[in-house]
Amino acid sequence: MDSVVIVVHIHRTGEKVDVQIPLDITANELAVALNQAFDLGINTEGDMADCYLKSENPIALLKGDKTLREYGLRNGTVINITS
Repeated sequence: MDSVVIVVHIHRTGEKVDVQIPLDITANELAVALNQAFDLGINTEGDMADCYLKSENPIALLKGDKTLREYGLRNGTVINITS
């Protein structure tokens, strides 16, 4: 399984953390995992239609059942958590 190292930037605390993630998980699975790991307070119960992550390099809104590989995430991608 291929993986990449991304930067998770949590704006409310100013924290930036390098995280190794597999490319074959979905955007929804990543959102749930980051929510649990960093206690972000994102409502991931039930319908996740309005749940997304903002990325840089590539610039994208990550959501749904599309894999991170399909989005083109790579080493150094930044995931911005702004709320």
